[in-house]
Amino acid sequence: MSPFHAGKTELDRCPFCHGLWFDGGELETVLGKRMVGELDNSTVSARKCAQDSTPMQPAVLGGLRVEVCLKCRGVFLDDGELTALNGGERVRVKVEPNAPKPAARPEAKVQDDVMNWLHSLGA
Repeated sequence: MSPFHAGKTELDRCPFCHGLWFDGGELETVLGKRMVGELDNSTVSARKCAQDSTPMQPAVLGGLRVEVCLKCRGVFLDDGELTALNGGERVRVKVEPNAPKPAARPEAKVQDDVMNWLHSLGA
């Protein structure tokens, strides 16, 4: 995951699929509204939590199928789903002028992350 700031909230983006990871409560902070999902127990997700590596649980949130972590309450959104949850509008956040920029990661670290990700998928 690659961290970035959305206003005062640090979010994480998957460099492979461009999905977004929200720690517990961050999605509501970014959207400025409370989101209540409904768990979908009819299926399982292969995705693991970015925080604690537990299996994610599929859920329906705002009419979209997303994955949530029941342990830490984190939410993973696929690319474009944040806009969909915001009524089709891009989320506008105030960017802090002095917000720290994430440091560039060495190529070896990126390769290690890719291998760890593939391993977590059972590849």
